[in-house]
Amino acid sequence: MRRILFAATGEIAVPTLRALAQLGLIGAVLTSPDAPGKRGKGLIPSPIKSEALALNLPLFQMEHLKKEARFEIAAMNCDTLVSFCYGKIFGPLFLGLFKGQAYNIHPSLLPKYRGCAPIEAALLNGDKQSGISIQKLALGIDEGELIKVAPFEIEDTDNAVTLCEKVATLAPLLACSVFTEDSLVSVSQKGEASYSALIQKEDGFVDFSNSAKTISNQIRAYYPWPKVVCKYKDTQLFLCAVSSYDEEETSSLPGTVLSFDKQKGFKIATGKGSVYVSRLQLATKKELDAT
Repeated sequence: MRRILFAATGEIAVPTLRALAQLGLIGAVLTSPDAPGKRGKGLIPSPIKSEALALNLPLFQMEHLKKEARFEIAAMNCDTLVSFCYGKIFGPLFLGLFKGQAYNIHPSLLPKYRGCAPIEAALLNGDKQSGISIQKLALGIDEGELIKVAPFEIEDTDNAVTLCEKVATLAPLLACSVFTEDSLVSVSQKGEASYSALIQKEDGFVDFSNSAKTISNQIRAYYPWPKVVCKYKDTQLFLCAVSSYDEEETSSLPGTVLSFDKQKGFKIATGKGSVYVSRLQLATKKELDAT
């Protein structure tokens, strides 16, 4: 039976930690240090820290994985590293603790969308399919050989929230099927590699001269953060959800509100077609359904 060091930070990895712990496979947990809260709320623990404490698992929170940290980790006698949205890069000395048994759970069908925002990238590009890949950890970002992949469909109604939920639900099943095996076979990644960049707040600013399809994908990808935003009078207006779009030509200027539909929301002209926005939010206010 493996003894896993589970390295993760975000909520998406909590069900996988719980599932592996139920099988008795977790030797220790590595997560990020507590982060400063908003508006003076003090330090906020990561969801993984909260779950590890609830499960009474040995826990490490380290800013850097230098010599002292490696000694502490080595003392736990974990023979396998499993990383899932941890947020830091492992160096060769740290990976060397696990003698080739270091793995990463990545929410895309590698080599597509290597990097830190694969879920958002799939939505931005209007993909109809995504998946989860378990790969060997390599020094290059997400370049390791593949152990197992699990594809799933992306629905037109999906956004970053619902795709994260799909990954969080499917990843424990995939991880348990892989890490209960004593010997794992890996294969090289095939196909052209692509990369997903770190998302910035300014990525949410909408350009209505883009096509309705592009803007629809942007709204889906950037919810709940940074959210797509435009100017309304003297304040910011966030476009939180889209019900549909069409590509029919319109003579109206991009950004013009054309009509309101009780079922679809506000119809807004774009550079090509129109997009129906079904949920809005004024700055400092709560989200409101437009349908």
